Order: sequence, then C-alpha cells, then structure tokens
Amino acid sequence: MGTAGVTLEKLETQDILHSLSQAIFLIGPDNLIMEVYAQAETIFERSREGLCSSPIAHLRGVGYAADGLVTRAREENTPLNSYDVSVMPPIGDIELMDMHAHPHGDGSLIILSVQPRRITAFLEKRAEMDAAARSVSGLASMLAHEIKNPLSGIRGAAQLMARAQDEKNTRLTSLIVKEVDRIKGLVDELETFSTPHAHTNEAVNIHEVLDHVLNVAVAGFAAKCSFRPRFDPSLPPVYGNYDRLIQIFLNLIKNAVEAAGPEADITITTSYKHGIWLTGRSGERIRLPVEVAVLDNGPGIPGHLRGHLFDPFVSGKEGGTGLGLALVARYVSDMEGTVTCDNHPRGGAHFKVQLALEEDMRRDTN
Repeated sequence: MGTAGVTLEKLETQDILHSLSQAIFLIGPDNLIMEVYAQAETIFERSREGLCSSPIAHLRGVGYAADGLVTRAREENTPLNSYDVSVMPPIGDIELMDMHAHPHGDGSLIILSVQPRRITAFLEKRAEMDAAARSVSGLASMLAHEIKNPLSGIRGAAQLMARAQDEKNTRLTSLIVKEVDRIKGLVDELETFSTPHAHTNEAVNIHEVLDHVLNVAVAGFAAKCSFRPRFDPSLPPVYGNYDRLIQIFLNLIKNAVEAAGPEADITITTSYKHGIWLTGRSGERIRLPVEVAVLDNGPGIPGHLRGHLFDPFVSGKEGGTGLGLALVARYVSDMEGTVTCDNHPRGGAHFKVQLALEEDMRRDTN
C-alpha cells in the first residue's frame, strides 16, 4: 500500500488545499512562487501559469507587503501574520487582505495564505440593517412621550442660566439649548420612525459635524476621555443630513466611551478610500469613498454579539436598550451609506462609516 497510500494521501491533501476559501502559495528560497492552491487564481485574477515562477513581490496589490512578511518569517523561522493589508489598487471589491506566512521544513520554504476581505460582504447587509431599524417603531411613540417632557424643562433652565453667566458659561448654555432643540427634532421623527419624514440629504462638511460632536462629547459624557482626531482636510463634502450625521457619530462615540470606560482613548479618522461601491435601492452603483472610523481601546466586541450588533434591543451593556446602533444603521442607510464594525487587530472595537460624495449623488440625479 506504500506508493498507493502516498498517492492517495497526496490527492487528499490537494483536495483539501483547493477547497479552502483563501489563496495559498508555496514560496521558494528566492521568494519565487513555486505553486499555487485554493482560490489564488480567482482572487488575484491570474492563471496558475502566470503566477508560478514570478516573484512574490509582484503579487497584485499586496506584493511589497507579502515579500516583506515572507522574508521575515524565513529569517526568524517562525510563523508571522499581517492583518488589514491595504490592496493598492483594489482588486474588484477586495480592499483589504490578511496574510499568514508559515515556514515549512527547514524554513527555506514558506507557505503563504492570503485571506481577502471583500467590502461587498459587509455592504450587502443593507437589507438586514433596514429590517433591524424598522423594528424599533414598536417603542418609538412611548419613548418620544417620555423624552419630550424633561427636554422642555432642560431648555428653559439653560435659558435662565444664560442670563446670569459669564461669556464662557454662556457658550455652554447655548450649546445645551442647541442640543435640546436638535434632540427634540430627533424625538419628533422617532414618533413616526416606521414611516419617517423625508429628510433632505445635501452637501455636508464631515469635519464640521465631527468638530461639533467632539465639543458636545468633551463638554459632557466624555470629559475625561482622550481623543485623537486624524482628519484628512482635503475630503470633499459628503452626501448626508447634518443633524443625523451628528446623531450617528455621537452614538458611536458614546458607545466607545461606555465600552472603554470614562478615561477611554478614542481615535477618530477620516480618509478617502478607493474601490468601495454599493448597489443602491434602484440598482445603480454608488461610490462610498469617504470613511469615518471610530476606534476605542476597550475590550472589543464579544463573540456572541458579532453579526447582531445593529439589531435593536441587542446590547452588551448592562441596562442598555440596544436602540442606539439600530438608529445609526437606519440613518446611514438613508444616506445611501453603510456602517460596519469589527475588532481591531491591536484591540478595541473599530466602527467604520462609509459615505457617498454629494457631487456623485447630484450628478446621478441630473
């Protein structure tokens, strides 16, 4: 059975390798690709013949990172991983890849596995987000009634305080009045959440939104937190609603503070991303190039909540209603965008909101 057994074992191994969802490469001592398995040809859109004998550094979109990872794994003779590697330029809807390099035998050969992170896998959750948000309507009228009464009292008290305060405190009371008015508008809409009023989406400077959100957070629930804003000042206006965008990012930052604690360290990033598209409700393709990311230093998302984070009444916090993220999902969806969340490789929850450009949406409607 010796030869037949070895042959059968080899065939079974080949079958297993080719059934995997990632790309698998066998890399020689000179960093040339010796063999490819699994979905390598499909993912990188090249034939086996085109891939074999070529340098791993020439691998489409991630060659430089792959070459460096393979070289280090060989030199250190230990498995190494690299997560969230940017694919430049993106391959179709693949924007990120995770790579794992494993020395084989004496370490001269490296098995490199590459797992694509397809943006459309997240974007196709739009229907799920909409369904989750719609189910909030059962509580809407009751919550609206309970919230409106104290809001009027808060507004009146803030206006009385403003008459007897110095300039610095007057700014704070003005902020209170402005926030109360904005919240009242949100509560009015919450009363008809299942059939919301048409909101005007227009050109919005995302950094004006985030500056206001940070001012509100620092003046209140996040007074002891550290914020690290990393903004790309060159971003064009996004397609959205100013008040709703404020509510979206207030909810995400409040969620981050509650997860990481009162002295949380929160990074807020704005950036321009290529290759992210969404199929709109009318079947048209919509670019979502503006990304706003909120990263906290908390414990991350528990395994049992993954996949259900934007469902209403699902919360990892004691006493939490689970409505905040459902509203975030609804509002982002109404702006033709998307919101996703995952655990960051270095720890903490990482929320990403993808938004369209106002100029793109205006062009599509003309």
